[in-house]
Amino acid sequence: MKLERLYSRYSEIIPDFREFMNSIQRPLMQSFRVNTLKAKREETLLLLKDLKIKPLPFYDDGFCVQGKSKLGNHITHNLGLIYVQEAASMIPGIVLDPRPGEVVLDLCAAPGSKTTHIAQVMKNTGLLVANEINRKRIQGLMHNIKRCGVLNEAVVGFRGQRIDRALSDYFDRILIDAPCSAEGTIRKSKAVLYHWGLKNIQRMARIQKGLLVSGFRALRPGGTLVYSTCTIAPEENEGVVSYLLEKFPEAELMPISIPHFKIRTGTLKWQGESFDSRVKNCARIVPQDNDTAPFFIAKITKRGVYRNRVDYMGKIEFEGTAVGLLARRFGIHAEQLKGYSIFHDRGASYITTPQVYSFREARALRKGLELGKVYGNEIKPDNDFVQIFAKRVNKNFYDMKEWEAKKFLKGESIRVSSHSNMSEGFVIVMYKNLPIAIGRYNGREIKSEIKRERRTL
Repeated sequence: MKLERLYSRYSEIIPDFREFMNSIQRPLMQSFRVNTLKAKREETLLLLKDLKIKPLPFYDDGFCVQGKSKLGNHITHNLGLIYVQEAASMIPGIVLDPRPGEVVLDLCAAPGSKTTHIAQVMKNTGLLVANEINRKRIQGLMHNIKRCGVLNEAVVGFRGQRIDRALSDYFDRILIDAPCSAEGTIRKSKAVLYHWGLKNIQRMARIQKGLLVSGFRALRPGGTLVYSTCTIAPEENEGVVSYLLEKFPEAELMPISIPHFKIRTGTLKWQGESFDSRVKNCARIVPQDNDTAPFFIAKITKRGVYRNRVDYMGKIEFEGTAVGLLARRFGIHAEQLKGYSIFHDRGASYITTPQVYSFREARALRKGLELGKVYGNEIKPDNDFVQIFAKRVNKNFYDMKEWEAKKFLKGESIRVSSHSNMSEGFVIVMYKNLPIAIGRYNGREIKSEIKRERRTL
């Protein structure tokens, strides 16, 4: 199918349609988000000096790359210090505006770009429920959650249309980045040309209505729900939101404003159908306005009386063996881990928030971040754990030069002379004052313990 034929149906709702068509045929700029869960923005930017980058005007942690650098192969990507994410894809998380300590749901979480963004804004506190029904996609979601050092998450596998049955009136904020016909992805891939069709749009709209209704029922009164898609079709956007407004009188659509980012209002009429007049508060993002992919966003709140959530009052685990070994080997003391829950599961120790540990309303496929594995009287900390908690390590660490770090991150061993700060066993590798990985020291060299899938090329 030709581009013109696919998008011509939208000429009536995009006044500058010719400019739109020119824009969607240009390649997307490369953009990324600095992951402040692992390092300060300034620390990560120092590692990006080899690239030509400039800040995104609407988001302090967002940047774009000038040129053809492959961000996926960059050291900062492998270490989870950045997340490669399309600029418009950052907007739903910004509009959701989650707060530290809240209870938040990402209903359609895979592959994790928005989940990790939400965790970042929440500062790894509270409870973030990441839901994904597709088992294959769950693996990618878990990989990205771990790579970014997220520890406030509980991954669940509900059918999205039924999550309200277990968690009614439960969440302070909910993001539904719904599966859609994906017309907005055309600047990244031409795949949409081969599966696009009106029947698919109608099928997706039915799925989206079920997801939005279930999500709204799971939202507590006074809470905020953000519904987003990367499609242009009003059937999947204003039509779905209008359906919710008609079904639930307590639903209220909030206006959206993003400084330094241009948005357009929602469409009130489409092919003879009139939508609820309030959908003008929805946000439409078109490529010619900000040089991004197209996107649609609605911000919804629920009127009503808030009922206190029933919290689990059981014992919060703080597994002492792992903590003691961390202190003895590296000088990472219990005081640094105060306020977290540390527990044993599937042969390893994990760290998470008390809210995540006490989450019992649904079976979680994963909770928190792996802290490490205990082998007798020795502990092997997890790479992502040390990036967050080993910044003040005072023994059994090694500061690498740039050439050493590059070799080490490829999985190669580094020869070192005898070192007064290190004894044989697991050591923490530092680079530019940042803990980056775990190695094993044998008195002559440090062997890389980085998993094969996380090594640089």
